[in-house]
Order: sequence, then structure tokens, then C-alpha cells
Amino acid sequence: MSSPSSKARRAAQAAKVTARSAQSSGMIKCYVECYERPDGMRDLRLREKLTRRTVRVLTDEPMLQQFAPLSNLLQDCYAHGGGLIEARNRNEHVAILAPIFTQNAQEIAVWFGDKFSVTVNILSAHIISPPLSVWCYIEEYPGENGHLGLRLRQKVTGRKVEIYGKTKDHLTKFLASPRFTGAYKRMPNLYEKDGYHDYVLVSGGTAVDSYDVLLFKDGAQLTYLLGPTPDTAYRDAFRILEEESAAAAHSRTAVTHFNGGRYREAVLSARLAVEMACGGRGVDVKRRLAGAPQDVSTAGDDLFAKRNIAVHEGGTRVEQQDARESIRAMTRLLGYLELKSGQP
Repeated sequence: MSSPSSKARRAAQAAKVTARSAQSSGMIKCYVECYERPDGMRDLRLREKLTRRTVRVLTDEPMLQQFAPLSNLLQDCYAHGGGLIEARNRNEHVAILAPIFTQNAQEIAVWFGDKFSVTVNILSAHIISPPLSVWCYIEEYPGENGHLGLRLRQKVTGRKVEIYGKTKDHLTKFLASPRFTGAYKRMPNLYEKDGYHDYVLVSGGTAVDSYDVLLFKDGAQLTYLLGPTPDTAYRDAFRILEEESAAAAHSRTAVTHFNGGRYREAVLSARLAVEMACGGRGVDVKRRLAGAPQDVSTAGDDLFAKRNIAVHEGGTRVEQQDARESIRAMTRLLGYLELKSGQP
């Protein structure tokens, strides 16, 4: 049986070997551990897989001192379980790439800066009841009394994203923080509709999910995070790598509305999906469908007629059957357009 001193020597040697490797490559493979703080509260922290050293992330960024950059990441990883919380499992891990600030046999501290990145290596992307997550940009617009207004819109689709969090002022201060701290100079894509280099990631339950607005419920699930940061890495690991097109987004939203009994919104989203696939305008639909087979032309006419009813809904209601037929027409049209775009 090994003596405590020999175990300590082996642990110290393993720490040295791993430290040299980490120093040269900058890659630290970690797992998440639940522990009890001195005040008795349960909390989460990172440990290195091989040596089980504590991994700390240091920063001097004012924003990240107010919003802990790893809090949501650790919670999501702990909920996932598996190799993300097991020291011996090599198939799943949190991989941190960063400059090493200090290290010893008990702890390794890395610096959060431009060279910091984190990825989550997982075998299964299954999460129980995952919250809806949307990637947004900040839109600046002329407000009252000459002040600049700030609001969120979804990347690519341009839908308004409405959230209030703790208070409306809290959200406004959050959206103004990149200008206030100067971070906007390094995050120009934060204010641009296309591209995912910089963004605000909003996650939570929704109260309204329509063709032009997405309203999030206030509650424990609601988070809004300035990215890219370590907080967004885990959700990015579950995100489809191909950026979703506007047509695909409206198509998905149409089905969501139908399943939720919002038939008017389903019809409007179905028509928007076709418009986006054709170029973005109603006249583009006519141009792209010119010369189409009879069944495709009929589907286009039917969808347009139901869209007009939905826009001017009053004396005539949009019923379940109308929405079902609209989604069928949308599917037929999108299939035709995809086939046509693949032809030489």
C-alpha cells in the first residue's frame, strides 16, 4: 500500500508534467465540481482532469466583475453531467485555452483576455427542457429628447427581442455597457445584423413568439449575456454550426405558432419564409415562381390569399385549417425553390 508521502510525490509530479504541457499548449481539460463554500452555500468550480487542481479564471474587465463569466457555463455543464463532472472520464470535458498566470500543485490560474477561449466537448447534446436561445444585435435609434435609444433584434431575421430582466433600466444599462466601457471597439459585429462574431445571447421561456417580435418571460430561466464569453460556449456547443437562414427561421416559427394555436401568426410566418427564400420582397416571389409547375403556382396563390386574410383579419378569422394549408403550401414552395436553386 502506498504511503501518503509517495502519493503526494506522484501528485506533485503529475502536476509538473501537466503544467509543462499546459504551459506549451495552453490547453487545460477540466471537469465541474460541486462544493460547499465557507458560508454553507453550494457552489460550482472547475478542476483539471488529470491532476484535479482547481482552475481559476482571472480578469480585470469591469463588466465581467459584475457578471461572473463562468457562472452559467458551470451550471449548464453540471446539469449535463457525464464526463463534464467526472474526473476520470476522457470523452467529455471543458477545454480552456488561455495564458497561464500562476500555477502550483494545488491550483492553476489563467487570464481571461483576447487569447482566452473555452469549448465544451460532449458526446450527447440532450438537455432536459432547454430554454430558447437567440443570438441578437444591439440596434441604436434616435430616442426622445435627442437621446440614443437601444433595443435588441435577432441576428439575421431582424425580429425585435423584448426582455426586461430585473428592471427595464437594468437592461438599458446592460446594452449601454459596451459603449461605456469601450468594449464596442473590439466588438463591431455587436451592432450588425449579420454575422455571429459578437452578439448578445438571450435565453429563457417566451411569452410571445411571432413573425416580428419575440417576448421573453421574466424569471429564473431568463439570461442575457454579452458574447462571445465563456458563458456562451456551452450553448454554442449545442448550436447548429450552419447559420440559420431567415427563410428557415420563419419556417420554423410558422410551425411553432401552429402548434401553439396562433393560426394568424402561423400564416404570416409561412408567407415571410417564402418571401425570404425568394429575396425578401413580394415582387421577388412572383419573379422566382414564374414558369413554375401548376401545383407550385397554385400553392403560391393560396398562401398569398391567406396571408391577405391574416393581415386584414377582422370580419374573416384565420382558422386552424387555413394555417395548416398555409404551412403545406410553404413547404411545397420552399422545396421547389431549393430544387430550383440547386439547378445549373
